Amino acid sequence: MASSRGLKVHQSRGEIFRRRLVELEIFDRDRKIRSEDDRLYLPILELNAETAAELAKVGDFDLVEVEFEAAERRPNVEGLLGRRAHFEVVGDVAIADSPDEEVASAILAVHKNVKTVLSPKTPVEGEYRTRRFQFVAGEEKTVTLHKEHGLLYRIDLEKAYFTPRLGTERLRVARQIGLGEVVFDMFAGVGPFALLLAKRGAKVIAVDKNPHAVRLLRENARLNRIDDVEIVEGDAGELAERYERSADHVIMNLPHTASRFLEQATRIAKDGGVVHYYAIASEDDLYGRDTAFVEEAARAAGAKISYLHRGIVRSYAPHQYNIVIDFEVRKP
Repeated sequence: MASSRGLKVHQSRGEIFRRRLVELEIFDRDRKIRSEDDRLYLPILELNAETAAELAKVGDFDLVEVEFEAAERRPNVEGLLGRRAHFEVVGDVAIADSPDEEVASAILAVHKNVKTVLSPKTPVEGEYRTRRFQFVAGEEKTVTLHKEHGLLYRIDLEKAYFTPRLGTERLRVARQIGLGEVVFDMFAGVGPFALLLAKRGAKVIAVDKNPHAVRLLRENARLNRIDDVEIVEGDAGELAERYERSADHVIMNLPHTASRFLEQATRIAKDGGVVHYYAIASEDDLYGRDTAFVEEAARAAGAKISYLHRGIVRSYAPHQYNIVIDFEVRKP
């Protein structure tokens, strides 16, 4: 094996770095990722000043020369098309960025588990933050069964928003939560945070105002035999007074509008509780605007805060990122 260029990153950030390398088109698919202790070595094709600056937004890394084993080449969509195709897979449904029948055929040919290819007709919109889809190929449906971290989720893609691209982030949060701790999930959807945390021993209060999401959340709790979760259909902001000072952790996964509920989330948190706040931010101001929102909400709630973590969860659109800010709440 000859030495080639790679990134050395902490294992906890490995998947996030890998996805960003793929997005930047510099991940070397011909070589296998290596791991040693708590470090991962990710093979790369090249690294210039521009791509290095992009990667620095993800976290700390070292540029190294490492011996990588050759990877077995499997057929992929890009190889069949001769160009990149953007899509994600939820259960047995692929969601492609565009209604391109050639792309859909390549997806179905490579991903044998995929039965349906859809393309969004609308952006995420409306009170319930959902999308409408155009059928492209395969079986005409929007309902699927998705597996993540050992749990099954029945999802109707037009009734309740879901993305598998937060799977790594959901696991990061789960690893912070102790047995018996109380978690208030303000925008629970079909339950990917709530049920994972309940399965790991947390006492979860899962709230959503979308009745379709709540129906699916209840079904998913039964599907996974999870009983220790309180499911509430309602507006999380209006419930804040009832649950004030009740939670060790508050999940705020509504990135477009969660800032409107920061004061309520701060009130729901116990003294010493942690809020996990998600937002969409531009690359030229990743954390500044939302840090100001957090601090304004803390003042309104009569609390003090300290920051525990700020990071990029995923790219969302050109020059825009889904970010997370974890902060601890202190109350008199």
